Amino acid sequence: MENKKRVTFYIDGFNFYYGLRRTKQSEPIWKRYYWLDIVKFFESFLGKDQILEKVIYFTASPLNPQKSSRQSAFLNANKFLNGNRFE
Repeated sequence: MENKKRVTFYIDGFNFYYGLRRTKQSEPIWKRYYWLDIVKFFESFLGKDQILEKVIYFTASPLNPQKSSRQSAFLNANKFLNGNRFE
C-alpha cells in the first residue's frame, strides 16, 4: 500500500463567496456554484499521491437574518454530505 500525503484545505469563506459573486456579475453562469460541494471541489486539486483529510471553512455570520439562514443551509448541507471531512 502506498503512502499518501494527507491534505487539509483552509478556506476563507467570506472571500471565496464574494469572489464567486463578483465573477457572477460578469459571467452569470458562476451563480450555480453558490451551492457547491466544497469537499468534492477541493478534492479535484489533489495530486495522485495525496488524500483529502478535511476542508476547514472559516466565515462570519451575516447580520441579515435571511442571508444568515441561507449561509447556515449551505454549511449544513456540506456537513451532511461530507461528515467530519467538512468543518
